[in-house]
Amino acid sequence: MRFYVSVLMISTFMFTLTGCSTIFGNNDRVVHINSAPKGAKVTVNNMPMDDTTPTETVVTNMWAPTVIKIQKPGCAPKTVTINPEFQKIGVLNILVLPGFIVDAITGDMMKIPENQRNINMRLC
Repeated sequence: MRFYVSVLMISTFMFTLTGCSTIFGNNDRVVHINSAPKGAKVTVNNMPMDDTTPTETVVTNMWAPTVIKIQKPGCAPKTVTINPEFQKIGVLNILVLPGFIVDAITGDMMKIPENQRNINMRLC
């Protein structure tokens, strides 16, 4: 009997340390970047990437917009802003306060909208 009580207590403790958005939400932070013509330089939040298009980047700060600039010599540069939005499943965190704190700290309370996960730019 003591074993079952211990398992129940540990399970309850572990459940309270994870948030609803962490478990059930969409936590994919990868943004795919492509351009025509290929081989354009990519800058993310004013930091140049080593790769050229096609490439991908991981959004690290879910609490602020991520600015992606794509440029190729002889073409006009293009800028795209990725704006994370609130995950509706995070409302369930009202039931478990520690889960709300976990989701807020990890950024899992936010998600990248589907229409901003694939960037396809025509530069020239």
